[in-house]
Amino acid sequence: MSSVPKPMPKHGARVYRVGNKLLIKQTLLRGDPPEYVIDEQRERHVAENDDQAIAAALRDAVNGKL
Repeated sequence: MSSVPKPMPKHGARVYRVGNKLLIKQTLLRGDPPEYVIDEQRERHVAENDDQAIAAALRDAVNGKL
């Protein structure tokens, strides 16, 4: 059985603390060698104690839907 390497996901996320909020930025895989760079102004601010909003923002970012 041959093992085919999985391609790197196209999107990712970066998280920053800004006061009492979290700033979640969407990243995009670019370049050669490939690296994740911030995808323009695709970002969301969420309250640091709102677990549901944090999870939703991270999920949206890694799926390229932020």
